[in-house]
Amino acid sequence: MKRIFTLSLLFTFFSTSLLAQEVIARWNFEVLDFSSATGNTFTVGAGSVVADSGALVTGSEFSANHAAATSTWVTPAGNGSANSASSSGWASGDYWQFKASTTGFNSITIVYDQMGSNTGPKSFLVQYSTDGVTFTDVPSSGYDIANDAWSASTYKPVSTRNLSLAAITALNNQPAIYIRLTVAAGSTNINGAAIATGGTSRIDNFYIGGIALAPLTLNSFTASAVNGKANLNWFTTNEVNVDGFDIEKSNNGKDFTSVGFVKANNKTENAYSFTNELNGISYYRLKMIDKDGTFKYSKTVSLNGKTTVKLDLYPNPVRNTTTLSHDKATDRATIKITTLGGKTVNVVYVQNGATQTTIDVSKLLNGNYIMVYENNGTRSSVQFVKQ
Repeated sequence: MKRIFTLSLLFTFFSTSLLAQEVIARWNFEVLDFSSATGNTFTVGAGSVVADSGALVTGSEFSANHAAATSTWVTPAGNGSANSASSSGWASGDYWQFKASTTGFNSITIVYDQMGSNTGPKSFLVQYSTDGVTFTDVPSSGYDIANDAWSASTYKPVSTRNLSLAAITALNNQPAIYIRLTVAAGSTNINGAAIATGGTSRIDNFYIGGIALAPLTLNSFTASAVNGKANLNWFTTNEVNVDGFDIEKSNNGKDFTSVGFVKANNKTENAYSFTNELNGISYYRLKMIDKDGTFKYSKTVSLNGKTTVKLDLYPNPVRNTTTLSHDKATDRATIKITTLGGKTVNVVYVQNGATQTTIDVSKLLNGNYIMVYENNGTRSSVQFVKQ
């Protein structure tokens, strides 16, 4: 029976810091068959080179290449399973190769079984690429294999190898990565002599794993009124496969229409801004759209383009966000939120020229607070209730 890696088995290979590891692509070689194939690479007689299972099977591929056109390719018994991939005619630079997407994953790791005949190549190294053309050696990845005499009925843990590629951030969140197990320069055979033409190397149970990236986090979404326009600003982290942000506007807080679109950066940290004509009371929200068409909305912020009040807070009481109307802000103007006892619990730096500023109070405990506006040497305040 084919040996299947479960998460519990992966835990035995990796430290407990990798408990969130998921299998991205897995090749078991149980249905792949290229018996009696001869050439620089194999031809498929049955099955597929696509991964058997995993989170990102689409676009995955198993391949190999030898300098010798007389290499033979077969699928003998694996490590405790019916099939594995094996070939002869090895020389320095020949390789097994695995391609998979890591979109949405980081902290990449690989786990696999490998052995060889006594006259097959002894020394291998692991190489990686993100374009399939230029390959780089994984630091300190050179290793030797042995003749572990696999059988279909008995699994030999000594043949299993695992390697963390977490330090290679270039492999994170990529549409495609390529991993090669390459015969090292100057490799002898397992017995220490020259590699024989008929010497074989065998591989089985190859897994590419990773930790799923956290979904997009909208850290803040604020609005300021500056010279009759709404200036919207938002900050995100952990963007993965985000298409962009549809900015929606409403005059009644219920019926929204799109007034613009901002393309996503899809970086670890992202800052965005958008300007819109402000007319009367206006409500804004973000429609955050993924590349697969799914979306979610931000909370709503509001501004009043016709207010003449120097210091006013609406809504009050407030649950999530509230808007403070104030005198035109100069450089270094601030809004401080304090308890009734005078303890400062939050400070917001006001945009230069703004006459309204939205403030997020969703993380405050319920109760009574004071909002203090400090601008150009003057200080004014208003009390509000957080519900």
